[in-house]
Amino acid sequence: MSADGSIERQITSANGVQAHSTLTPDGATVVYTQVNANNSSIMSVPRAGGTPSELNRGSDWSLVPNVSPDGARVAFTSDVDGNYEIYTMTIDGFDLQQLTFTDLPIQRVGPKYSPDGLLILYATDEDEIDPANEQDVWVMPTKGGADTRLTTTINDRESRGWSPDGMQIVTQTVVNGVGQLLILNADGSGLRQITDFAANTPMFSPGGIFPNMAGAVTPAWSPNGDWIAFASNHGGNYEIYRIRPDGSALTRLTQTSEAELSVSWGPSTTTRTS
Repeated sequence: MSADGSIERQITSANGVQAHSTLTPDGATVVYTQVNANNSSIMSVPRAGGTPSELNRGSDWSLVPNVSPDGARVAFTSDVDGNYEIYTMTIDGFDLQQLTFTDLPIQRVGPKYSPDGLLILYATDEDEIDPANEQDVWVMPTKGGADTRLTTTINDRESRGWSPDGMQIVTQTVVNGVGQLLILNADGSGLRQITDFAANTPMFSPGGIFPNMAGAVTPAWSPNGDWIAFASNHGGNYEIYRIRPDGSALTRLTQTSEAELSVSWGPSTTTRTS
């Protein structure tokens, strides 16, 4: 759909759930997660519509893809080795490379390429005092290697992303059971909360691999830096909203009977939901 919520268009119609969508830099292809009853795969489909192609299937689950700024590779989470780790592959599904190596119960999830293509942002419960309620934001080089912790004792369960200049990060944390949006500098400093949704925001339980959630989830920064799009149910149903990075001008973009959860932006001013 357009950035103001108009001109919605459906491009997939398969059974199951299509989620975690991301566009290639040229805007021509959507890469996404196809979630079925017992597994999930990384898929791609032309933005104009057509037959989806499967790029990767894990042991049970491969999910949350993100396309590199040059359009050459896809980073994603998979349980290929029995534990959720971060992998990359070429945009056509070849040259699979595992970037992280940890043991259960530690998980590393939700990779996002930096705008310059040098770093991957992700979340993990490694080194947490309370892993069930703490999951922090880390970065590592695009080809793997030494990682750097950026936050401490937040609970980032539902995605994260970069500002278009790579200087800031938007992420999410759970406060008193409700998702709120956070902004921080790319070096981990300057953490501040930009939403304050009510503690009585209802819990949403989609089932399957999707966790219970309430409030803000899946934030994504617009290419021009002016807006952050995200999903939230603080108004009742999960809908798509946008907000200024300073926390002002909160605007609802969708109003449907179904739940909209996954948000990403196209290379110009097109935003998409799934």
